Amino acid sequence: MTDSDSKRISRRDINTIVRQHEKFIARKPGGQRAILAGANIDGVNLAGRCLQEAELTGASLIGSMLEGADLSFANLYGTDLTRASLNRADLTRSDLRGSCFRGASLNGADLSQADIRDAILAQASQGTVKMVERNEGRSDFSGVQAHGVNMSGAKMGSSFVVQADFTGAQMAGVEFQNTDLRTAIFRNANLEGASFTDCKASDSDFQGAIMSGVRVDNSDFKGADLVGTIMDRDLIHNPAFREAILPKTGEEAGLDLDTLIAEHGRWVESNAANGHRLTLNGIVLHNLNMQRASLAAAMLQQMIMLRADFSETVLALADLSGSDLRWSMFENADLRGATLNSVFMDDANLSQVDLSPLYVNDNRHAIPAKAVSASLVGAKLAGTNMIRIDLTDADLRFADLSSANLSGARLKNAKLDGAIMHGTRLDGADLEGADGL
Repeated sequence: MTDSDSKRISRRDINTIVRQHEKFIARKPGGQRAILAGANIDGVNLAGRCLQEAELTGASLIGSMLEGADLSFANLYGTDLTRASLNRADLTRSDLRGSCFRGASLNGADLSQADIRDAILAQASQGTVKMVERNEGRSDFSGVQAHGVNMSGAKMGSSFVVQADFTGAQMAGVEFQNTDLRTAIFRNANLEGASFTDCKASDSDFQGAIMSGVRVDNSDFKGADLVGTIMDRDLIHNPAFREAILPKTGEEAGLDLDTLIAEHGRWVESNAANGHRLTLNGIVLHNLNMQRASLAAAMLQQMIMLRADFSETVLALADLSGSDLRWSMFENADLRGATLNSVFMDDANLSQVDLSPLYVNDNRHAIPAKAVSASLVGAKLAGTNMIRIDLTDADLRFADLSSANLSGARLKNAKLDGAIMHGTRLDGADLEGADGL
């Protein structure tokens, strides 16, 4: 769309239209729905404004400021949002078919359940936008950066997503059908329950992504990097991943685990003077039995250790960040000062675990345990000592927290829906934004 075939609206007029629209949404007198189909409002500043249900079909908003704007349920079919700033904007259930987002910024935006079928998404490379063939009637997301974007439940059939960057995105339940995902980046994204049907995903990056419950049918992941990805065992053996970069098993990596643990014990006992610290990353360890082992300060990041037994194990100051430990046993384990950021411990048994701070330097300094963004859905945490633990953004839905001690804990934005909290201590806890209380 060009200036010649669109109607230019002044900033004064657009502000009047938006004010009337906000009254319309609030059901106040004098309200009127914003009908801006085909309008030219390039460069307009509507940051934080309410455009819910607005009609913007074919409008031109090139370079517009829409940060934090509410565009939920809006009709953006064929709208030109080239270089627009849409960080933290709400695009829930909006119609984005045929829209142009070339060079736009969507960091932290909410596109959950939006209709972006037939989309084209490509990423800028070394300061320039990698151009792709423009197909009429398709949305253009070339040059888009969408870190932390929420696209849960979005429709992405027949889409082109080459080199788009969705690092840390929420994409649970997204249906990718006949989608071109080659070289796209999904690092640490939540793709739980997503489906990939007739997709091309060669050379894509899924490092650290959550792919539990994912369904894959007739798709190609050749060269895709899945190291550290949380995925079900049967999915690893799907033919689509035959030529992907998968995490190695202990046997494939040639690990002599008994020797490594013995060397780690020497390292701990000698205060790092002898032996070697246990450091593993992105390895699959099946049927792991670490009961009563001494693994203080071990580095076990992005490991796949489903149903492992760490009962009564010493894991003080250990780093288990990003590891898949679903259904594992940790009863009576020592996890003081441990780091469990982004760990996946759904349905794990952590009853009577010690996740309190570890005191060092003659008790002058305390190191609290951290479980930021950890997934602990359905986990057993009864009687667990979690004084001052950092559970910011953690998912504790349906977890058993009965008689647990969360005094002074950080539970900012944590999910606690359905959690059992009989006798749970929360004195001094930070509960800002926590759901389910």
